[in-house]
Amino acid sequence: MSLNITDIERLLGNSAETLLTHESKTISKNDLHLPGNDFVDRIFAATDRNVPTLRSLNTLFNSGRLAGSGYVSILPIDQGIEHSAGASFAPNPIYFDPENIVNPPSKVVAMP
Repeated sequence: MSLNITDIERLLGNSAETLLTHESKTISKNDLHLPGNDFVDRIFAATDRNVPTLRSLNTLFNSGRLAGSGYVSILPIDQGIEHSAGASFAPNPIYFDPENIVNPPSKVVAMP
């Protein structure tokens, strides 16, 4: 699905102008590494990462619905495995069900 600017403005509704013309006063655009299909080569290749790590990063950035865009979306739902779901989600037991991570219910207890 490819969207043009008119489609994006329609989806954003009344917030379109504010969101699409925003300019950050705290982060210079010169400090940003913009996404693209060469993201791994451009950003990571000159680092001290080994070839298997670069290959894995390249696979990650070139898989799924965002493949080749320079974007990657990772949901941190493995925290329950690493740190015990009881500790992480005890105030919100509804999050033991992974469906609620991507489609949150309306009643959620704020975590401290």
